[in-house]
Amino acid sequence: MSLGDLQADILGVVQRLGKASAREVMSEIQDKHHIAYTTVGTVLDRLYRKGMLGRTKMIGRGGSKYVYYSTSSDDIQTNLVQRALSQLVSAFGPSIVPTIYDSLERISKEETDELKRKINKARK
Repeated sequence: MSLGDLQADILGVVQRLGKASAREVMSEIQDKHHIAYTTVGTVLDRLYRKGMLGRTKMIGRGGSKYVYYSTSSDDIQTNLVQRALSQLVSAFGPSIVPTIYDSLERISKEETDELKRKINKARK
């Protein structure tokens, strides 16, 4: 699973600001994306449901609104990788695992050792 340009831009704004409402995100991206405020709210909600953003409900003079905040980069990476791997296994079955494993040859020995350690830890 990958992020579209709009999702990536919105995620980047929230990460840069630390926390933001849909209106704050809208003001940051309106020069680059000419989209409706409701679209920003929808994308924020989808990123929240995917586990890439957290949110809290704030109540003010105009009613309630959500303020979104960035989860850790590690959480985002983990979420993206797990979704991508799940989609690959769903599409191709377990036979895709050796292909994924073979692609690990492109990374350094230290990174491979760290991955093996994490895999062994997850299996326990």
